[in-house]
Amino acid sequence: MHTGPLGSTIHVLHADPQTVVELASIDWNRSFRRVYLDPVRGLITLMSPSRLHDELVRIIDHVVDIAASTLTGAVKGLLTARLREPGFPPGTGMEPDCAFYVGDKARAYRDALAAGREAADACFDENAPDLVVEVEITNADEGKIERYADMGVRELWLLQDPAGSGVPSAELLALRPRTAPQRLSSSSVLGDLTPEDVCQAVAGVRLSLTRDERTAVVARIVRRRQRASVRVREADAPYARSG
Repeated sequence: MHTGPLGSTIHVLHADPQTVVELASIDWNRSFRRVYLDPVRGLITLMSPSRLHDELVRIIDHVVDIAASTLTGAVKGLLTARLREPGFPPGTGMEPDCAFYVGDKARAYRDALAAGREAADACFDENAPDLVVEVEITNADEGKIERYADMGVRELWLLQDPAGSGVPSAELLALRPRTAPQRLSSSSVLGDLTPEDVCQAVAGVRLSLTRDERTAVVARIVRRRQRASVRVREADAPYARSG
Protein backbone atom coordinates (compact mmCIF):
# COMPACT_ATOMS: atom_id res chain seq x y z
CA MET A 1 0.00 0.00 0.00
CA HIS A 2 1.19 3.54 -0.71
CA THR A 3 -0.19 7.08 -0.87
CA GLY A 4 -0.68 9.06 -4.08
CA PRO A 5 0.28 12.71 -4.66
CA LEU A 6 -3.17 13.91 -3.55
CA GLY A 7 -3.36 11.60 -0.55
CA SER A 8 -5.30 8.74 -2.12
CA THR A 9 -4.66 5.23 -0.79
CA ILE A 10 -3.43 2.79 -3.43
CA HIS A 11 -3.02 -0.96 -3.16
CA VAL A 12 -0.98 -2.76 -5.82
CA LEU A 13 -1.27 -6.54 -6.06
CA HIS A 14 0.55 -8.88 -8.41
CA ALA A 15 -0.80 -12.23 -9.60
CA ASP A 16 -0.53 -14.54 -12.58
CA PRO A 17 -2.76 -13.58 -15.53
CA GLN A 18 -5.27 -16.38 -14.98
CA THR A 19 -5.73 -15.39 -11.34
CA VAL A 20 -6.39 -11.78 -12.40
CA VAL A 21 -9.09 -13.01 -14.79
CA GLU A 22 -10.69 -15.08 -12.02
CA LEU A 23 -10.57 -12.17 -9.58
CA ALA A 24 -12.37 -9.95 -12.11
CA SER A 25 -15.63 -11.56 -10.99
CA ILE A 26 -15.28 -9.90 -7.57
CA ASP A 27 -17.18 -6.64 -7.03
CA TRP A 28 -14.10 -4.65 -6.05
CA ASN A 29 -16.04 -1.39 -6.17
CA ARG A 30 -17.80 -2.25 -2.93
CA SER A 31 -14.57 -1.32 -1.14
CA PHE A 32 -12.54 0.65 -3.69
CA ARG A 33 -13.63 3.52 -5.91
CA ARG A 34 -11.22 2.87 -8.79
CA VAL A 35 -9.96 -0.47 -10.03
CA TYR A 36 -7.39 -1.52 -12.63
CA LEU A 37 -7.30 -5.21 -13.54
CA ASP A 38 -4.56 -5.98 -16.08
CA PRO A 39 -4.30 -9.69 -17.01
CA VAL A 40 -1.39 -9.02 -19.39
CA ARG A 41 0.89 -7.60 -16.70
CA GLY A 42 -0.67 -9.61 -13.88
CA LEU A 43 -1.56 -6.43 -12.02
CA ILE A 44 -4.40 -5.38 -9.74
CA THR A 45 -4.46 -1.73 -8.62
CA LEU A 46 -7.10 -0.61 -6.12
CA MET A 47 -7.55 3.06 -5.20
CA SER A 48 -9.49 4.81 -2.46
CA PRO A 49 -9.44 8.45 -3.69
CA SER A 50 -8.83 11.28 -1.26
CA ARG A 51 -11.12 14.27 -0.81
CA LEU A 52 -8.75 16.43 -2.87
CA HIS A 53 -8.73 13.83 -5.63
CA ASP A 54 -12.52 13.71 -5.76
CA GLU A 55 -12.81 17.50 -5.74
CA LEU A 56 -10.45 17.86 -8.69
CA VAL A 57 -12.29 15.11 -10.60
CA ARG A 58 -15.65 16.85 -10.07
CA ILE A 59 -14.19 20.14 -11.26
CA ILE A 60 -12.58 18.77 -14.43
CA ASP A 61 -15.74 16.79 -15.22
CA HIS A 62 -17.68 20.07 -15.10
CA VAL A 63 -15.05 21.89 -17.19
CA VAL A 64 -15.10 19.29 -19.98
CA ASP A 65 -18.90 19.03 -19.93
CA ILE A 66 -19.33 22.79 -20.42
CA ALA A 67 -16.49 23.17 -22.93
CA ALA A 68 -17.56 20.22 -25.07
CA SER A 69 -21.22 21.28 -24.99
CA THR A 70 -20.24 24.78 -26.11
CA LEU A 71 -17.91 23.60 -28.86
CA THR A 72 -19.67 20.52 -30.27
CA GLY A 73 -23.18 20.65 -28.88
CA ALA A 74 -22.86 17.09 -27.57
CA VAL A 75 -20.90 15.46 -24.75
CA LYS A 76 -21.52 12.34 -22.65
CA GLY A 77 -19.52 11.67 -19.52
CA LEU A 78 -18.92 8.00 -18.71
CA LEU A 79 -19.19 7.63 -14.96
CA THR A 80 -17.47 4.68 -13.24
CA ALA A 81 -16.73 3.17 -16.64
CA ARG A 82 -14.26 0.28 -16.79
CA LEU A 83 -12.49 0.43 -20.12
CA ARG A 84 -10.97 -2.72 -21.57
CA GLU A 85 -9.11 -3.51 -24.73
CA PRO A 86 -10.76 -5.64 -27.44
CA GLY A 87 -10.35 -9.31 -26.59
CA PHE A 88 -9.66 -8.72 -22.89
CA PRO A 89 -11.75 -10.84 -20.46
CA PRO A 90 -14.95 -9.29 -19.05
CA GLY A 91 -14.47 -7.42 -15.81
CA THR A 92 -10.88 -6.46 -16.53
CA GLY A 93 -9.63 -3.07 -17.63
CA MET A 94 -9.16 0.42 -16.19
CA GLU A 95 -11.40 2.97 -14.52
CA PRO A 96 -10.20 6.48 -15.44
CA ASP A 97 -11.06 9.51 -13.35
CA CYS A 98 -13.14 10.93 -16.21
CA ALA A 99 -13.97 9.70 -19.69
CA PHE A 100 -16.04 11.39 -22.39
CA TYR A 101 -17.64 10.87 -25.74
CA VAL A 102 -17.63 14.16 -27.66
CA GLY A 103 -19.62 15.21 -30.73
CA ASP A 104 -20.77 12.38 -33.00
CA LYS A 105 -19.81 9.62 -30.55
CA ALA A 106 -21.78 11.34 -27.80
CA ARG A 107 -24.86 11.52 -30.04
CA ALA A 108 -24.49 7.87 -31.06
CA TYR A 109 -24.16 6.74 -27.45
CA ARG A 110 -27.23 8.74 -26.39
CA ASP A 111 -29.20 7.07 -29.18
CA ALA A 112 -27.94 3.68 -28.02
CA LEU A 113 -28.98 4.43 -24.43
CA ALA A 114 -32.47 5.27 -25.66
CA ALA A 115 -32.59 1.94 -27.51
CA GLY A 116 -31.93 -0.05 -24.33
CA ARG A 117 -29.19 -1.65 -22.27
CA GLU A 118 -28.07 -4.15 -24.90
CA ALA A 119 -27.58 -1.45 -27.53
CA ALA A 120 -25.81 0.82 -25.03
CA ASP A 121 -23.44 -1.95 -23.93
CA ALA A 122 -22.62 -2.81 -27.53
CA CYS A 123 -21.96 0.85 -28.39
CA PHE A 124 -19.73 1.24 -25.32
CA ASP A 125 -17.74 -1.93 -26.10
CA GLU A 126 -17.22 -0.90 -29.73
CA ASN A 127 -16.33 2.78 -29.18
CA ALA A 128 -13.49 4.04 -27.04
CA PRO A 129 -13.94 7.45 -25.38
CA ASP A 130 -12.66 10.48 -27.27
CA LEU A 131 -11.10 11.93 -24.12
CA VAL A 132 -9.83 10.44 -20.86
CA VAL A 133 -8.63 12.44 -17.84
CA GLU A 134 -6.36 11.26 -15.02
CA VAL A 135 -5.72 13.56 -12.07
CA GLU A 136 -3.43 11.52 -9.82
CA ILE A 137 -0.75 9.54 -11.64
CA THR A 138 1.49 7.20 -9.62
CA ASN A 139 4.15 4.61 -10.35
CA ALA A 140 1.41 2.02 -10.16
CA ASP A 141 -0.12 3.56 -13.29
CA GLU A 142 2.83 2.62 -15.47
CA GLY A 143 1.53 1.30 -18.78
CA LYS A 144 -1.85 3.05 -18.54
CA ILE A 145 -1.12 5.49 -21.35
CA GLU A 146 -0.17 2.65 -23.69
CA ARG A 147 -3.33 0.78 -22.73
CA TYR A 148 -5.55 3.79 -23.43
CA ALA A 149 -3.88 4.23 -26.82
CA ASP A 150 -4.43 0.57 -27.72
CA MET A 151 -8.11 0.92 -26.82
CA GLY A 152 -8.50 3.75 -29.31
CA VAL A 153 -8.75 6.71 -26.90
CA ARG A 154 -7.89 9.83 -28.94
CA GLU A 155 -6.63 12.14 -26.21
CA LEU A 156 -5.48 11.94 -22.60
CA TRP A 157 -5.29 14.82 -20.13
CA LEU A 158 -2.92 14.38 -17.19
CA LEU A 159 -3.54 16.78 -14.30
CA GLN A 160 -1.17 17.01 -11.35
CA ASP A 161 -1.71 18.96 -8.13
CA PRO A 162 0.58 17.41 -5.50
CA ALA A 163 0.37 20.51 -3.29
CA GLY A 164 -3.44 20.35 -3.22
CA SER A 165 -3.67 23.99 -4.25
CA GLY A 166 -6.61 23.48 -6.60
CA VAL A 167 -4.55 24.93 -9.48
CA PRO A 168 -3.01 21.88 -11.18
CA SER A 169 -0.59 21.62 -14.03
CA ALA A 170 -1.96 19.99 -17.17
CA GLU A 171 -0.42 17.89 -19.90
CA LEU A 172 -2.38 17.03 -23.06
CA LEU A 173 -1.39 13.94 -25.04
CA ALA A 174 -2.54 12.68 -28.43
CA LEU A 175 -2.79 8.89 -28.47
CA ARG A 176 -2.47 6.36 -31.25
CA PRO A 177 -2.17 2.57 -30.96
CA ARG A 178 1.40 1.23 -30.87
CA THR A 179 2.76 4.76 -31.12
CA ALA A 180 4.43 6.92 -28.48
CA PRO A 181 2.07 9.59 -27.10
CA GLN A 182 2.51 13.05 -28.58
CA ARG A 183 2.43 16.09 -26.32
CA LEU A 184 -0.06 18.66 -27.58
CA SER A 185 0.17 22.43 -27.37
CA SER A 186 -3.62 22.49 -27.73
CA SER A 187 -6.43 19.95 -27.65
CA SER A 188 -7.47 18.27 -30.88
CA VAL A 189 -10.71 17.07 -29.25
CA LEU A 190 -11.85 20.27 -27.56
CA GLY A 191 -11.50 23.32 -29.76
CA ASP A 192 -7.77 24.04 -29.43
CA LEU A 193 -7.96 24.53 -25.65
CA THR A 194 -4.41 24.78 -24.30
CA PRO A 195 -3.05 23.33 -21.05
CA GLU A 196 -3.09 26.89 -19.68
CA ASP A 197 -6.79 27.21 -20.63
CA VAL A 198 -7.56 23.97 -18.80
CA CYS A 199 -5.75 25.10 -15.64
CA GLN A 200 -7.48 28.49 -15.69
CA ALA A 201 -10.86 26.83 -16.14
CA VAL A 202 -10.21 24.46 -13.23
CA ALA A 203 -9.17 27.35 -10.99
CA GLY A 204 -12.18 29.43 -12.06
CA VAL A 205 -14.66 26.63 -11.43
CA ARG A 206 -13.10 25.91 -8.05
CA LEU A 207 -13.60 29.51 -6.94
CA SER A 208 -17.14 29.83 -8.33
CA LEU A 209 -20.08 29.55 -5.96
CA THR A 210 -22.95 28.66 -8.29
CA ARG A 211 -23.44 26.48 -11.35
CA ASP A 212 -24.15 29.57 -13.46
CA GLU A 213 -20.84 31.11 -12.35
CA ARG A 214 -18.97 27.91 -13.18
CA THR A 215 -20.59 27.75 -16.59
CA ALA A 216 -19.77 31.39 -17.30
CA VAL A 217 -16.10 30.92 -16.34
CA VAL A 218 -15.57 28.01 -18.72
CA ALA A 219 -17.62 29.59 -21.52
CA ARG A 220 -15.49 32.75 -21.38
CA ILE A 221 -12.29 30.72 -21.69
CA VAL A 222 -13.73 28.71 -24.60
CA ARG A 223 -14.84 31.86 -26.46
CA ARG A 224 -11.47 33.51 -25.86
CA ARG A 225 -9.67 30.47 -27.30
CA GLN A 226 -12.03 30.40 -30.29
CA ARG A 227 -11.25 34.06 -31.05
CA ALA A 228 -7.53 33.45 -30.70
CA SER A 229 -7.70 30.44 -33.06
CA VAL A 230 -9.57 32.52 -35.65
CA ARG A 231 -6.91 35.25 -35.48
CA VAL A 232 -4.14 32.68 -35.98
CA ARG A 233 -5.90 31.18 -39.02
CA GLU A 234 -6.47 34.63 -40.50
CA ALA A 235 -2.84 35.56 -39.96
CA ASP A 236 -1.70 32.34 -41.64
CA ALA A 237 -4.07 32.70 -44.61
CA PRO A 238 -1.87 35.04 -46.73
CA TYR A 239 1.07 32.65 -46.42
CA ALA A 240 -1.11 29.70 -47.40
CA ARG A 241 -2.37 31.53 -50.49
CA SER A 242 1.11 32.64 -51.52
CA GLY A 243 2.35 29.06 -51.27
